[in-house]
Amino acid sequence: MTAAPYSIMAVPASAQPAWRIRWAERENDRRRRAYDARSAAWQLRHDHLVRLRIEAAGFLGCTQPRAGLPVALDDDEVVYRVLPVADLVEVDARHGTGLPAPGLTVATDDVAGRALPRGARVLDTGLAVVTSRRVAFSSERGRRHEWRYADLVGPAHHRALPLTLLHAADGRRLAGLRVPAAGTVNFRFYLTLAFAAATGGRAAVTAQLEALLAAHRRARPVPPPPVRPDQAPSSGLRAEPRAALAAAVVAVAFVTLAAAGTAAPERVGPPYRAQAARGITPGVTSDLLVSTAPAAGTPDLLGATVPGVPGVPGGPVVPRTGAARPGAGALAPPVRWLACPRGGAAPVTG
Repeated sequence: MTAAPYSIMAVPASAQPAWRIRWAERENDRRRRAYDARSAAWQLRHDHLVRLRIEAAGFLGCTQPRAGLPVALDDDEVVYRVLPVADLVEVDARHGTGLPAPGLTVATDDVAGRALPRGARVLDTGLAVVTSRRVAFSSERGRRHEWRYADLVGPAHHRALPLTLLHAADGRRLAGLRVPAAGTVNFRFYLTLAFAAATGGRAAVTAQLEALLAAHRRARPVPPPPVRPDQAPSSGLRAEPRAALAAAVVAVAFVTLAAAGTAAPERVGPPYRAQAARGITPGVTSDLLVSTAPAAGTPDLLGATVPGVPGVPGGPVVPRTGAARPGAGALAPPVRWLACPRGGAAPVTG
């Protein structure tokens, strides 16, 4: 009977080499931190969708504010969202192709683009308000624009820009609002909800959010399995031999340089003549001539490539928010799910 061949898998963890145990500890710590980051992003997105679903099911608008708005509200008209800053955008009829189509699509991610599509231009900047019956815009220069839901086909949210176009059923020139990037989800959600509530489509908005929430729950991150010391890659250099190799290479390089200096012929004349010609004071080493660090992209003594100075990373997509998106990119922070201002009247709920 032949003996079974020796396998490192049969060696218990306590008998593994120290460098393998350290590798397993570092790898498990790295996996744990990556899982924690994914879980935090998942939870943030989950809370965001839950809040939107709550609003879609029960929010019916705010009774305040009623003063300082671009329109005088009717007695039974309530406010869904007030935008202190928004751009009134108009689109030339010739360039309408390629723009998003109107619908009751719920947007759940912020977008950060600013450049307008071809044929679109900003007419003015002012204040906008979303009510239970209309969207109204007013600027300090007196420009006013109003979209009544009864006259609209629906809102069309641009996927790459914080731009929402409001398609009128009477065929008038296409126009809409560009809002600050950080408030895109908030504005689009309450506008879609207000339009849906006015046209009998609230149930469709709630169903969309329930489907998004169910899909998100199915995609919850799973903790990674722990690694064992015997799973350490055998091709890499261990820490102890790597340090010994580095010391040996440095010693060989020192001996080689010393031998080359001994064999060099004796110089004639002042030792710092070349430096004096360049205006360098004798006895002072110039940082421009002597560098102890290898240039980026050149191999060091161990044969590894020295990387360049890393760039400073930019700012998470949330949802992005990326991106924390963000893969998940940077996720955008949850929208403020109470549209009514602090200290004002409570929202009207069912």
